[in-house]
Amino acid sequence: MLLDNAREPLRSTSRPEALNRRRHAKLSRAPQIAPVSVVLSLYSLSLFIFHQLGYLATTTLAAACGTAIFLVAGFYAAFRLTLHTRFTDPTMTSPQIIAVVLLMLVVAYLERATQPALVPFILIAFSFGMFRQSTRMLILHAAGCLLCYLGIILVRGQKEQYGAAFEADLLQWFVLSLSLPGMILLGKQVQNLRQLLSATRYQLEHYEEKSVRDDLTGLYNRRHIKSELEQARLQANAENVPFCLCVIDIDRFKEINDNNGHLAGDTILKEFSKVASNSIRDSDMLGRYGGDEFLLLLKNTDLKGAVMHAERLRVYAHFLDFQKVLTQKHISLSIGVAQYRPGEKIEDLMSRADSALYQAKQLGRNRVEWLES
Repeated sequence: MLLDNAREPLRSTSRPEALNRRRHAKLSRAPQIAPVSVVLSLYSLSLFIFHQLGYLATTTLAAACGTAIFLVAGFYAAFRLTLHTRFTDPTMTSPQIIAVVLLMLVVAYLERATQPALVPFILIAFSFGMFRQSTRMLILHAAGCLLCYLGIILVRGQKEQYGAAFEADLLQWFVLSLSLPGMILLGKQVQNLRQLLSATRYQLEHYEEKSVRDDLTGLYNRRHIKSELEQARLQANAENVPFCLCVIDIDRFKEINDNNGHLAGDTILKEFSKVASNSIRDSDMLGRYGGDEFLLLLKNTDLKGAVMHAERLRVYAHFLDFQKVLTQKHISLSIGVAQYRPGEKIEDLMSRADSALYQAKQLGRNRVEWLES
């Protein structure tokens, strides 16, 4: 079998890829603080309108808006400093909902005139949570919100001798107590739909992956490898980057099947496929073209590099031990290599690589031959 250090090391992450990851991390913070920022922005706007109409004191408006800004800045700092990773829910949806609801309840307690805005904005806050939280957590939040709101109503009602305003407050609380369960049920339906979509997407990805794989070896099949060759051709023409194609054939495979049986042949195909897959870079692609013939696409590689890689693969295959299934113990490979010529068709490239393979067989097999680009 192969030594671990014989495998070609993978390329390190490039600087553009690292920059893209950092840029993605910055952009991902915006959706995470969206619940608190959107709800508080709209709520602050409604408070400003109440103030302009004379229903809200300037000091209360200033305190509420200042608290809203502080909350948004605090959550942004938590994401910026990666403090959110310490929570079970990295999106910190629960703390955001709790902070927003508590602020609105305090303002409603201080200024009864703002209560018409309380129910819709609490529902808006919960609407963000229903996409990210479990039904159990939403129920806990709803129960806490209703209890706090009821406590505010009872405390204020006691001070005001339970007058008509108290009855109006209870009516609004009753409306909220009916609305929140409806919101939770809607959230449950949304979560079920998302789970169904996720399962469907997983199945589609599974079937798509299976459709491009060879059943026996697990390598890419003929149709997919030809599609990748066409993509490499387009990239080479557009960006002037080289790539090479290796046509690999297991020597005297028909004789192996005749002398040892098809099960032995299948074992050889699977073991070789595994070793060959482990010897290539992530950017390269190996596929089974048919029978005992394989295609190896080497991207960003010139002819010299491709020949070296093919020779290394030939040596790897020779050291595979098939004593349990073969009489001769080892196998050998014949490999033909060709570099893509700008403007040519994939069929022409494959024909040249196949000609190089034929030349390798004519010269005695167990060798690598190539055609100059």
